[in-house]
Amino acid sequence: MIIFDCQSLRAPDNGYFHYALNLAKALLKESKRHSEEAGLYLPDCAKPLFEECGEFPVRRWHHIDKHYMYLGPKVHLYHVSNQLTHYAPMSFRLPVLTTVHDMNCIHFTEDKDSYDFLYRLTARAIRHSTRIVTISEVARKDVCECFNLDPADVDMVYNGACRYEGPVTKPEIVPDGKFLLYLGRISGSKNIHSLPAILEGNDYRLVIAGRHEKIALETERIVEEARRWGCEDRIIFTGGVSEPEKHWYLQNCEAFLFPSFAEGFGLPILEAMMYGKPVFCSDRTSLPEIGGDCVFYFNHDFEPRAMQEEFRKGMETYLSGGLPPEKIIARTELFSWEKAAKEYYDIYEKML
Repeated sequence: MIIFDCQSLRAPDNGYFHYALNLAKALLKESKRHSEEAGLYLPDCAKPLFEECGEFPVRRWHHIDKHYMYLGPKVHLYHVSNQLTHYAPMSFRLPVLTTVHDMNCIHFTEDKDSYDFLYRLTARAIRHSTRIVTISEVARKDVCECFNLDPADVDMVYNGACRYEGPVTKPEIVPDGKFLLYLGRISGSKNIHSLPAILEGNDYRLVIAGRHEKIALETERIVEEARRWGCEDRIIFTGGVSEPEKHWYLQNCEAFLFPSFAEGFGLPILEAMMYGKPVFCSDRTSLPEIGGDCVFYFNHDFEPRAMQEEFRKGMETYLSGGLPPEKIIARTELFSWEKAAKEYYDIYEKML
C-alpha cells in the first residue's frame, strides 16, 4: 500500500490544502489501474471532503514520540505531501517520497527568522526522504542548488488545475464599477503594495481578497502606496473569501493581478486563466513557466511608471483580440490532476 499524507487538510484555504485534496482524489482513481493500492492519512475533519470517492484505505498512524510514527507492515511507500511536515516514518527501510513545493525562502529574505525556520524544515524533510519531487522546474533547480542534489535524483510533476463546478455566490463586498483582482495571502512576499500605482489614470477598483498574514504590516504598506497614487478610496480589502465567493470575483473581474516575488507553482494565475481573464504577474520564479505566453508580465523591478504602461498595453492587446480568451483557457489544459497522479504513480513504481 502507498500512503499519501493529507495532514495539510487540517488547515483549509491555502495552497497545501488544495494540493493535498486534489492530488489525493486523483491518486485514489489512478490506483485502480495499479497493483499497489493507494490509501490516505486523513484527519477526521477532512473525511467529508472525500464522500464521493467511496471506500478507500484510511491510515491512522501511531506516534512513537512527537515527530515519528509507525505505519505498519502493509505500507510499502509513504508520500509526504509537503516539505514543512513535522512528521516522519519511524522505519528507515520504508521508502519516503517528499514533495518540495518551493524554496521561496531563498527568493524573499526580508523575514530572516522565517527564512531560517523554513530552510531547516526543508533540509530535515530531504534528509528523511528516499526521493524528492518538485512542482516546477524552477523549484527543482533551487532544491538541487541549495542541497547539492543531483538533478537526476529529483523528479518534477506539475500540479493540476481544476475547473470549478460548484456554486457561485455574490459576496457581500461588491465593488461599485469595474475592478481588478488580487487573490491570495496578504504578505510581504506577495508584493501587493506594488499594485496601487496601476490605478493612476483610470477608474478601476482594486479588490484584494485574502487573509492577512501576521500583523497587517503589508496592509498598511498597501494603503500608504494607495495614498501616494491618490487611489485610497478605490482599494477594497475583503478578508478571506469562500470558494463560491472567490469564483464570483474571478468571473467578474476585468483582470487578475499577481505580482508575487516567489511562487513554487502559481495556481492563482491558472484559476483566473480558466475564465479567460487577462493576467498580469511577475516574471519571477515559476510564474513564467506556468503562464507562458498567455499572461502579461510586469518589469522585473516593478518600476511604477513602467507597470502602468505594461498594464495599459496589456489591456489594449487583450481587448483588441491580440491575446484571445480561448488561447488563455487552452493554456490551463496543460495542467491536470489526472496527469499528475499518473506521473506520481510512475515514480512510486520506480521507487518500489
